Amino acid sequence: MNPSTPASKSVYAAIDLGSNSFHMVIAEPEGNSIRKIDSLRMPTRLGAGLDKNKRLLPETEACALDALAQYAERLRDVPIKNIRVVGTNTLRRAKKREHFMREANRLLGKPIEIISGREEARLIYSAVAHTYPDNNQKRLIIDIGGGSTELAIGQGPHPTLMESVNMGCVSYTHRFFNGGQNVTPAAMKQATIEAQLELQPLIVTYKHFGWDEVVGCSGTIKAAARMLTELSISDGTITRDGLRQLSRLILKAGSVQALNLSSISQSRTQVIVGGIAVLRAIMKTLDIKCIKASQVALREGLIYDMLGKAEHIDIQSQTIANLTARYSIDIRQANRVEQTSRKLFRQVSGPWQLDPEKDLDLLVWAAKLHELGMGVAHTQYHKHGAYIIENSDLLGFTQSEQTALAILVRYHRRKIEHDVFDSLPDNESTRLSLLLSLLRLSALLHRGRYDRPLDELNVSIKQEQITVSAPQHWLEEHPLTYAEIIAEAERLTHVTIKLKTEKPK
Repeated sequence: MNPSTPASKSVYAAIDLGSNSFHMVIAEPEGNSIRKIDSLRMPTRLGAGLDKNKRLLPETEACALDALAQYAERLRDVPIKNIRVVGTNTLRRAKKREHFMREANRLLGKPIEIISGREEARLIYSAVAHTYPDNNQKRLIIDIGGGSTELAIGQGPHPTLMESVNMGCVSYTHRFFNGGQNVTPAAMKQATIEAQLELQPLIVTYKHFGWDEVVGCSGTIKAAARMLTELSISDGTITRDGLRQLSRLILKAGSVQALNLSSISQSRTQVIVGGIAVLRAIMKTLDIKCIKASQVALREGLIYDMLGKAEHIDIQSQTIANLTARYSIDIRQANRVEQTSRKLFRQVSGPWQLDPEKDLDLLVWAAKLHELGMGVAHTQYHKHGAYIIENSDLLGFTQSEQTALAILVRYHRRKIEHDVFDSLPDNESTRLSLLLSLLRLSALLHRGRYDRPLDELNVSIKQEQITVSAPQHWLEEHPLTYAEIIAEAERLTHVTIKLKTEKPK
């Protein structure tokens, strides 16, 4: 496209910041599928670029940002709302990553969404389900990445089982094969056994559920299929016997590079041996006879997720519903707080410049889950709820969404620790402080858990001040609420709450 050409509303882009490579795909809808317009892959070795304190090495960060700068040029004609950028295993583990995240946002104009392993598995499954539309087949989907391996089983468009295991081609190559330079029988055996041990907790559940076919995604599996074809071991179908033959040839040569294969890139030869060990372990542990290699992966799943926005919202709603049921949340009380939160939001969204979709969604989720921790204990339940949210794999949610939701639930009552908000970026700190004021006021007004409407109360907004007006008799009937409203003025940061007594008419 010419730089002067207006952005096409039908063009979508997805960037997968993997532990071995960064991938970008640009596509547009085509019937029930998508048509790829462009794709780019850049090896960054992010997974091998963490120091002993799990911080990104300066040279690794520089390489990663250089790749994103190149991606940014290609994204100029893609509407910003049609772009998703996700980080996976390495960015999930990385400490002190704020500088990289800020610079990436500056380059791309879009923040990185760090997703959980199970959410990654869901998105990968979605990509395969759209590519193989036979809904009667029960499929096991396997994706061996640089730092983690995702496994999902499902039938039709949605997976039933999802898991992410901390083993990948980059991590295993560096851990057991000295960066691919020490491929010995002892190293291959040790790596395979270690991967089998990692898979032990999955065996009973996955075998019990069963599958009709197995589909593999991403670099390791596609590279293994090409290697088997080039070496005339198979037609590209991956079998346990084929992998054994391939492993023998690699061990005999001393390294993958020594085989001089033309079907895989030089960058892939440096990490593939760890992936082969993981793949052998998966096939042996789960007793898999053969695997078909798929050409789609996480990035295509992100495109389908954007196209099916309503479906994505349904997944988030189901996640909230699952938590509500699992922890026996009082639905009537959650509904009371939600409805009042919505009314307050409608009054402030304009003056406070809040997003009617994104910010309202977050506020509603927090209202629905504000008593989540009572399923653990009533004492300090706000802290229990925040812990559950922050440390669970919530399907459909990014890590930043979970963090924001946990903060709102944690501080919807009692003392606010302002250091938590001070540590956030300014715009995020202000946004969460404003939403928190609405949630706290809503929860406060319904502390009595009555079904009676709050018609006698009048709430008015002026800049960043909320004024609650109430008749004297109402205040006398609700002394606890009266005291709590007064106390809120001492607790909030960006918003002040004032109580005004209405004179009797």
